[in-house]
Amino acid sequence: MSNKIELLAPAGNFECLAAAVQNGADAVYIAGKCFGARSFAENFDNDELIRAVDYCHLRGVKAHITVNTLVSDSEFPAAAEYLAFLNNIGADAVIVQDMGVADFILKNFPELEVHASTQMTVHNSDGVLALEDIGVKRVVLSRELSAAELSEISAKTSAELEVFGHGALCMCYSGQCLMSSIIGGRSGNRGKCAQPCRLPYTVRGNGKKAFYLSLKDLCSLEHIAELEKIGISSLKIEGRMKGAAYVAAAVRVYRKYIDCPAKINQEDIALLDSIFNRGGLTDGYLIGKTGTHMFAFDKPDNPYRREDAELAKAMALSAKEENRKTVLDCRIDIKEGEKVTLTISANEIDVTYTHEKVAETAQKQPLTSEGVEERLRKTGGTPFEFGKIDVKIEGNPYLAASELNAVRRNSLELFAKAYAERFRRKSDFTLDIIETDEVPHEKPLFTCEVTTIEQYRAVKSEKFELWYVPLHIVQNNRDELEEIKEKTVIVLPAIIHENENERIKAETKRLIHEGFRGVLISNIAQLCSFRGEKIYGGFRLNIFNSRALGFYAEHGVFAAELSPELTMRQISDIKKSVPVQVQAYGRLPLMITENCVIKNGGGCPCDLGSSITDRMGMTFPIIKDGSSCRNVILNCKKTFTADNLDAFERAGVSLLRIYFTDEGADECRRICGAFMHGLQYRPEDFTGAHYYKGVM
Repeated sequence: MSNKIELLAPAGNFECLAAAVQNGADAVYIAGKCFGARSFAENFDNDELIRAVDYCHLRGVKAHITVNTLVSDSEFPAAAEYLAFLNNIGADAVIVQDMGVADFILKNFPELEVHASTQMTVHNSDGVLALEDIGVKRVVLSRELSAAELSEISAKTSAELEVFGHGALCMCYSGQCLMSSIIGGRSGNRGKCAQPCRLPYTVRGNGKKAFYLSLKDLCSLEHIAELEKIGISSLKIEGRMKGAAYVAAAVRVYRKYIDCPAKINQEDIALLDSIFNRGGLTDGYLIGKTGTHMFAFDKPDNPYRREDAELAKAMALSAKEENRKTVLDCRIDIKEGEKVTLTISANEIDVTYTHEKVAETAQKQPLTSEGVEERLRKTGGTPFEFGKIDVKIEGNPYLAASELNAVRRNSLELFAKAYAERFRRKSDFTLDIIETDEVPHEKPLFTCEVTTIEQYRAVKSEKFELWYVPLHIVQNNRDELEEIKEKTVIVLPAIIHENENERIKAETKRLIHEGFRGVLISNIAQLCSFRGEKIYGGFRLNIFNSRALGFYAEHGVFAAELSPELTMRQISDIKKSVPVQVQAYGRLPLMITENCVIKNGGGCPCDLGSSITDRMGMTFPIIKDGSSCRNVILNCKKTFTADNLDAFERAGVSLLRIYFTDEGADECRRICGAFMHGLQYRPEDFTGAHYYKGVM
């Protein structure tokens, strides 16, 4: 029999926190003023975080803190101090995206649970197993998984599994998107996403402008019992940017059906729909079907704007309206002529309070046990209520009602402090200096990644250090690639679902054992899948600091590409524990989508020249992720750095990747001429990417 699923609620400020807790959340996730993926939420300063964590613990609720942004080397000392602070105040868990941050926590604060953010893009059992192995307690799985896939993953793993149950859906896999970053410098991986997916686009060929990247909001009420049976540990409500009314309504409705599974009342659906939605509600990917039914092709703004004063008053219970009570036992000793003492016991904590004033001799009406008990039970406005009350009276004492109130109030405050203190931890750590046998600064070597076999044929005479070739091209052109197999790294699809994982692993390992050089991985699942082989890390690992690179080096990665959001200065700062690579040329992949943008627009994704165009006239080509039907949306401009290659050498870069996507044979040859032979050529529309301007 499965345990009851945890209800995890968002809180962008204290009002939302109270709404979540008082309406039945088992746990909340909140953020401080830094290192959280919703930096535009109000969030909590350090003093407020202490108060928030204590508020939760006193009411039997867990507090998870989001530290789910990428952290640069220059930021890491501040991040380490912040993590120590979170450990000290008794945070129950931190939600983390950056593997450098995760590794640091696991090595320095073993009592602080690490939860892997959805932005780690864990979508199969190998990903969960890899994180289990290093000590991660919980994994937030990709939102693109069906209930059947969740069931398979749960059956093969032991870590706690968390899924999003309600709220906004990102078009990009797990929200690991570069579109906001590349268009306007606001990085979603750094908590500053500008949500360009909520804007209109035109699909090539149909000429119709619509919101092709904007999904409806997720609602999983119909699936609660199924998710619980599967073994999902936690059901997460999205919405740290939303107000208290939304939080209260969502928590209240989901609490109802977690506690009492029943046929869904349409009034409850209507409430969720009215409090907030982007074009309606959908059960997302849980049923295993994608398509137009999931999209808000018309303007996706919330049409109701119902978070007004009236609704907020009706739905969001204030912090003063305490619905979560901890039951306490107590003994009060009142002796004529002596100070009153009250002892509270609960949850293995005993606290004794001695009142400053003595009990006087009664002149008229002495205290009675009944009267004292009645006064003590008036605990309204606190998270406590008394169960057993033992009243011991000696002599003929009298104590004013105001003094008895003070005894009760001060005793409860003393107990609250003691209760909060039990969650506190001590952190003694030293931010170690990373020692490495650093790769010497030599002239970088060129590598080449192709998307088609025709691109390879166009430039196969070039002396590339490595060739990155997609798995399906290697499979279909085995003989033709024989002459370069010792330099060929097999590029896996970025997304490999459970039902295709074993097949792809077996086919790839067979090719490696036949002499192909190794495998390029895009996520931690693939690190687990190919342990023992020669592994190259791709840019989707989001390596943003020395500790992240060190983690992957420690776990067998031979060389790795750094995050494309790093500046040249930040690249220089990274300690090169293994050779590092950057993209020197090509269209940067901005997002991978499970839903087919082109098909939803009336076309076929397999057509050559598939693309979408934004309202500014910028066209973003679309290719497939390997041989799958998943879309990869590419940057409208090509990264081109041939004019400044010396800077990469000074930054300690070993490998420069030339990445061909939609280029024809002639363009491929011209690009190689510019980079490898010093020929004067530039593409018509190009960008220097983030190497100098960076991201927010």
